Amino acid sequence: MALAYLIVFGSWVGFSAYVFLLRRVRPTVATSYAYVNPVIAMALGVALAGERVTPTEWAAMPVILAGVALVVVAHSRVEERPGQAAAARTTETADEA
Repeated sequence: MALAYLIVFGSWVGFSAYVFLLRRVRPTVATSYAYVNPVIAMALGVALAGERVTPTEWAAMPVILAGVALVVVAHSRVEERPGQAAAARTTETADEA
């Protein structure tokens, strides 16, 4: 029964949610779920299973969320200026050659 639960909820539901997000938001936002997963798992463990969280783990939660927020904001700024992003890609390509 546990294996069936892991297959259904761990794989199928997770992948379906990822595909759903890819169709509705920027890829940067959709892929950020991988970084937020541990925070969500910890919060669910506390809420549903009564797990105990150490002070270090509590301190790590905002650090993880802040890092994800910085990545999403940085990518959205690049997308707002497509000319600069294209110029950066051209420069990177020229440097590699």
